[in-house]
Amino acid sequence: MSTCTLNCPRQVSHLTLARGELDRELENRGHRFVRYADDCNIYVRSERAGQRVMESISRFITQKLKLKVNEAKSAVARPQERKFLGFSFTAVNGWQDPRLDGGRGRMRVL
Repeated sequence: MSTCTLNCPRQVSHLTLARGELDRELENRGHRFVRYADDCNIYVRSERAGQRVMESISRFITQKLKLKVNEAKSAVARPQERKFLGFSFTAVNGWQDPRLDGGRGRMRVL
């Protein structure tokens, strides 16, 4: 599984309206995603699919929503190689809080 991570600089007035449109677009395309404020992770099955999704969603964000995509913070990578809101996804034990040491920081998946 690969993650397509997009980051848009905060443009508060336009971003509030655009969030709903971006969510609808991702849902219509059938993507699995997590979005919070200006950060968005889209989960796809392969790196090649991640590159395709990154290109098409970046185009959607820049052309339709008139927002900028921060290319320096955006990437296609495996979920365990990226952090989202300070958390990373590990292949063995699920989500892990990096602020806590050892196994005490792990959360159970319900």
